[in-house]
Formats: sequence, structure tokens, C-alpha cells
Amino acid sequence: MKRFIAPLLLAALTTTATAQNETTSPTASDTTKVDSAAYWKQLEIGEVSVSAQRQLVKNEIDRLSYDVQHDEESKTKNVLEMLRKVPLVTVDGQENIKVKGQSNFKIYRNGHADPSFSGSNIKEILKSIPASAIKKIEVITDPGAKEDAEGSTYILNIVMMNNSSMKGATGTLSFQMNELGSYNPYAYVTAQSGKLIVSANVGGMHGTKEHMTAMEDFTTTYKETGNTLTQNTKQITPADALYGNLSASYDIDSLNLISLSGNGFGYNVDVNHWGTWELMDANKNLIYKYDTSTKMRNYDYYKLGGRFDFQHKTHLDGEVLTLSYMLASTHYGTDQETTMSNAVNTNFGYDGYLNDNKEDFMEHTFQLDYVRPFAKYHKMEIGVKYINRDNHSVTGQTYLENGVSTNKSSNIDFDHNTQIGAVYGEWMMKKDKWSARAGLRYEYSYLKAEYKTGKGENYSKKLNDWCPSASLQYQISDANTLKFSYSTNINRPGISYLNPAEQETPEHIQKGNAQLSSSRNNSLSMNFMHYGSKFTFGITPEYSWSNNKITEIESVINNQRISTFENVLKYKDINISGYIQAQPFKGNNVNFNAYVGKEVYENPNIGLKYDPLYASFDGNISQHLPWNLVASVGGGFSCGRSAESVYGYGGNWHYYYATIQKSFLKDNRLTVRIYTGENFCGKYDKYISGTVQGDYTSRNIRYNRNERFGFGVTWRFGKLKAQVKQVENSIQNDDMVGGISQGGGKSSGKGGK
Repeated sequence: MKRFIAPLLLAALTTTATAQNETTSPTASDTTKVDSAAYWKQLEIGEVSVSAQRQLVKNEIDRLSYDVQHDEESKTKNVLEMLRKVPLVTVDGQENIKVKGQSNFKIYRNGHADPSFSGSNIKEILKSIPASAIKKIEVITDPGAKEDAEGSTYILNIVMMNNSSMKGATGTLSFQMNELGSYNPYAYVTAQSGKLIVSANVGGMHGTKEHMTAMEDFTTTYKETGNTLTQNTKQITPADALYGNLSASYDIDSLNLISLSGNGFGYNVDVNHWGTWELMDANKNLIYKYDTSTKMRNYDYYKLGGRFDFQHKTHLDGEVLTLSYMLASTHYGTDQETTMSNAVNTNFGYDGYLNDNKEDFMEHTFQLDYVRPFAKYHKMEIGVKYINRDNHSVTGQTYLENGVSTNKSSNIDFDHNTQIGAVYGEWMMKKDKWSARAGLRYEYSYLKAEYKTGKGENYSKKLNDWCPSASLQYQISDANTLKFSYSTNINRPGISYLNPAEQETPEHIQKGNAQLSSSRNNSLSMNFMHYGSKFTFGITPEYSWSNNKITEIESVINNQRISTFENVLKYKDINISGYIQAQPFKGNNVNFNAYVGKEVYENPNIGLKYDPLYASFDGNISQHLPWNLVASVGGGFSCGRSAESVYGYGGNWHYYYATIQKSFLKDNRLTVRIYTGENFCGKYDKYISGTVQGDYTSRNIRYNRNERFGFGVTWRFGKLKAQVKQVENSIQNDDMVGGISQGGGKSSGKGGK
């Protein structure tokens, strides 16, 4: 606003002075002529500059949002790095993402489910997307009745850049690389012609052998015998990933909108695994010992999905009818061979084994939503939904002795179908300083399992679930809000939890449980938020509980762990999380997240309970410097013990980094960034986890390769600011745990989350 206020003041003062001269002196014009220089000199004021730092955090009744677009660091950082600055979100030293200390969340794109934004590879996908392509990131802390029964406690919604009605095309090219040779390219383009807007993005990841290296040391002691098993392993898994998204929208007229999208994700990994296994008795005498070598003979993993939405608005402002269809499919297949060598005293009846697994997931979803405002301050939303979900799993394990198949070999061909019918209603109100919402959702589920080959009885099951939710928010003042929320959701088991096929090694037998049912989760929370020009903070205490959570059940028979899944876990979580954002002086920004919680895991069937205390802290400081430079430093750590199950805990973590970036060209279209981190911790980071109760105790030390230096380049081209329009309501499915739609393989399920 430079030189903006001064001309207005001059105009006002000139008018006043002229009026006074006309009424007090008949020779005013002559006087003004003679003294014009002195007159303008006395009115002259210096340049006026008004500056303010944009508030990056916004709080609504159901979500917190972070304004990525107006954060200068978004020009060269990727989305995963920006998540470290988002309220209530933690990205630990192993790049695992948690929301309020929980891993039970989903990631959406523009408010709807996106199959390419899920799975165990999600951190690689987010690392390959430049933050400059993102408008904001929302943390949906209180999903309403529309999606509340659909599983996740929290939702991260990634909203793409803003829209306008200009014709033309624009795009972004980005490339990041580290000193280990791994790199992430990304390209995004949007074009508009008349009422049609089309956007496409494609990204990838290449992980080198040196970068994708991990080592683990296990020590397991069996309580019944006192025997101790030690395992020393090394795994090198160079990987390549490619994903893409194509979206289009067409404005039929001012009241009707059609949008289409398609997405895909493919992942290829070369598994090379070596291990040494040694079992000693209580007196340190050798029982057996052998080495293993595992090679991936074939790996096949991809996701494909699509979505169609038709939105109709009426002449009543806010009244919207939306019809949606979504297709999601995932294919996962592995074929690997493990050979055993240098064996001493082994009597397993085999000296190697082949694992051939194929899992296919297909889901069709139809949904109708209707929103209508009424009585000035109120709004209602109702909807119906139908899901047909098919899982097909073929699991084969062939045991070899001298290269010949043994009679231990097994094969199971397993189908599992789930059909879900749901209806929901929600009321929302906003008047003066009060905002409220309340909703109820009913879901009917029909589950059916069929064994084409292998042992197991066909079965079917019917489930009925009612899921209420409510939120109330009061604006204490312009700077302070207080909110109370209650929510429920359910989780249904995926095929990885349901598949009864046994996977056996000399030390472990794992199988699913086809009789699992949905689990019900409840949550109560309060949130206080303060907004200030230089200081913003929020604090949220929360209590969550479940009485039938799906969890892993473990036992030991003859020095061999046996594990499966059951709906028996009683779970409680009491936590408090906080967020601070400050701008102490011009060009400076400080972000800080903190979480302290106590989780209680209890399995009354086996009389075990585990309730450790856990805390995590992370923060970031950035500063604008001369010559268009931006510098930032950040880091974080955890302490205490984070429970993974009723049996044990996960490892603590830490990280730190420093970056500097500079923008070039007109409108800062080219930005270059150099970063460094973890330089004083050696080549590998160490993470320690363990099992403290049950039929055995264990200690696991994992070493991950450090990424210590790297650079990134981002170039924006074109002038169009257009985004494919999204309908206001769409499909969101996230109720399933332990299925391939959730990731690229079987989940451990230990956390029961």
C-alpha cells in the first residue's frame, strides 16, 4: 500500500484548505499563487507503508486449516515437509505422519477420497509433490455424519490451488534430489477453454540402493523356555514409483456442474534381504543357527481409480443436490524366494520357501447428497450411500528341500464381499457467536466369505451400526473461540486381516481371522483457539475409547510365535495437543506443535494391560533475508513410550534440518532450495522398540540411512489461475483397516488402531 494513503490525505487537505480560503479572503487565489511553494511544502508528508503478516491458521467448527499458498517456504518445499508446520500434525524422523499422535487418519484431495493418496508409500508420494501446487491443508478434526461412520478419526484434506475464470494455461515443474542419488520429479499443468477446465499432474520417485537401506537387530526371549533368539538383518530395497491424476470440469450453466477425474499409482521395488538367525538356550548353548537370503522374483502393485460428480444448484443460495460415483481398485502381487544356508542343527524339514501372494480389491460407491439452508441461520444435509466392496486373495507358500517341494506347501483362494447401505442426516446452525452441528448416521453391512480352495468354512454376517456426532462452538471474542465435540466411527477389517491363509517361517506363523467384525470408536474433545496479529495458539484435550478394537493376538508354541487378529481390545487414549504460531517481527515465522498422551491397551481375555506415557515436540523457524532469500531451521523429538499394542512400544525419534532458498525471475517464478539435516548423527539413525509382556520379550534396533544433503528447483510457467472445479459434496470411503486399499501389503495390526 505504498503511496496509497498519502494521496488521499493530500486530496482531503487540499479541499479543506480551498474551502477556507474562499470564505475568509477575497484574494485567496492570489495568495495561493504567491505562496504555492510554501503551501505544498507544509502539506507534504513522507511515504506511508502499511504492512501486516497474513494469518496462516484458520479454525472452523469441524477443521483447522493451514494456508500453504501464502507461506513463502512453499515455493520450494514438498508437501511432506510442509506438513511439519500444520497444526496437530507430526512428521517424525522416519517420515511417518501422525495427527494428534494417532496414525488413524486419511488423506483426501480437494475434499474427496483419492486412491493414489493412500498406502504405505504415501510419504514418497507427498515428497514428490511441490507445496507450490497446494492452496491449503485442512485437518478435519470432527468429521460429521456424512463421513463419520467411514472410519478415520481425522482427515487431512489437501486443497489444490485457487481458481479464476481466465483463459490460458499454467503449470509447475519441480525436481528434488539428495546426495544419495534419490530424486523426485513432478509436473502439473492446468488449462481452460470456455467452460471447460482440465488439469493433469504426474510425479515420481526413484530411491537408490544406498538411500533405501535399513538394518535391524532383534533379540527375543521366550518366557516358557528361557531360550533367546537373535536376528541380524540387512535390507536394500531400491524402488521406483509413478503416479498421476487427470481432472476435468464443465459448467453446463450457472446452476449445473459436471466433474470427472481419474488417478493411478504404480510402485516397483527390488527386495534384497539377508539375515542371520541364532537360537540359544537359557545356558547360552546353541540350539540352531542359519542364514537366509531373500530375492523378489516379481513385484506387481498398482492402484487405479475414477470419480464422477454431477452438482445441481437451485436459485436458493446454498441449496445443492449432488450425485456421485466412485471406482477404486488395487492390485498387489509378490513372488519371492527365500533360501537358507550355513545351517547348524536345523530340523525344519525344508531349506527354503517360495511365497506367491496376489490380492485384488475393487470398490464401487454410489452416493446422493442434498443440502438446504432454512430459517436464516440453519442448514440441513441428508444423503444415502451404497458401497459394493470385493476382495480376492490367492496365497501360496511352497516349502523346498533340496529344491523340491515338500508336503507342507499350502494354497488358499479366498473371496470376501462387503455390501454397505447407509443413510445420514445432519443439522448445522450459525448465529452471532454460536455455531453448532449434530448428525446421525445408520449403516447396514452384509459380509460374505467364500473359500474356492483351501481350508475354511464359508460364512456370512449382518451388521447394524448407529453413529451420532455433535459439535458446539462459541466465539468468545474476535480473537478467541471455544469448541466441544463428540464423535463416533467404525472400522471394518480388510482382506489382510480376514485372510485365514497361514504364512510360516521357522520363527513365526501369521494368519488372518475371517470372523472379524467392525469395531466402534468414540471421542470427546474440547478446543480453545486464540488468534492474534503476532501470536496464535490452540490447545485441545481429548478422550477416546473403544471396547472392541481389532488387535493382534500373539502366543508362543515351541519357540515359534503364533499371531492372528480378534475384536477384543479395550482402548483408551487421554491426550492434550497444542499449537503455536508467532510472528515476533517482520519476515519471521515460528511454528510449534506439542502432544502429550497416555494410551491404555487392555486385553481382558489374556489379562494384559499396557499404559505408557508419550510426548512429542517439533517446531520450525523461518526468516526472510535480503536479496530475496528465505532461511529456515527446524527439528523435533519424542520421549516416553508410544504404545504399539498391549504387548509393547514403538521407538522414539528425532530429526533436525536447515534450509535456504532464493527466488529468481519475474514474479519469483524460479526458486532454488538447498537443505541439510541429521549431519551429526552418522550415516544411520537408530530407533529402538520392544515387547515387554506376553509370552516373550524383545528388543528391536532399526538403523535407517540418513538423507543429509539435497537441493530442489521449482519453476512456474503461464499466467492462468484456474483449478478444476470440485462439487461441494463428494464420496469419501475410509472405514477399512488391514486391507490392500490401505497400503501395499499386510498391516501388522499390532497397534489395534
